[in-house]
Parts: sequence; C-alpha cells; structure tokens
Amino acid sequence: MKCPRCRGEMEPGYLQGRQRVAWVKGKHQFSLLPREGEVLLENNAFGDFLLNAGICKNCKLIVVDYMGKEVREG
Repeated sequence: MKCPRCRGEMEPGYLQGRQRVAWVKGKHQFSLLPREGEVLLENNAFGDFLLNAGICKNCKLIVVDYMGKEVREG
C-alpha cells in the first residue's frame, strides 16, 4: 500500500489493543511493552481489538482497514 502523504511504501501490520493501543507487525499476545519496531499508542477508551493497518514511519501515519467489521452509525 502506498502512503497517501508521501507516496512511499507502507509497512503492513495490525492495530491491536486493550487499554493501550499499538501498531504491530504480526498478531501476538498483547503486552504493555511493545516489541522492537512496534509503535505504541495510548488510549484507555477501547476494548480488545485487532485491525489490519499499514504504517508509514516517515510520515508517522497509520491507515486502518476496517473492511468486514460491523459499523454502527447514528
């Protein structure tokens, strides 16, 4: 996937979390300590989840794909 900002190649991975949110290279048991190369995002509002997400480490941009997920509107 190409980054919408810089047009560079985005690294595929996942957005995974519970009380903390991290971009991860592969699915694994979630820990409060990120592994090397992962990006930790703080957020206490989410329950458990795992979403496909690409990351551009040059632009600090994460793009989340929620295809097939239930979307509640209204």
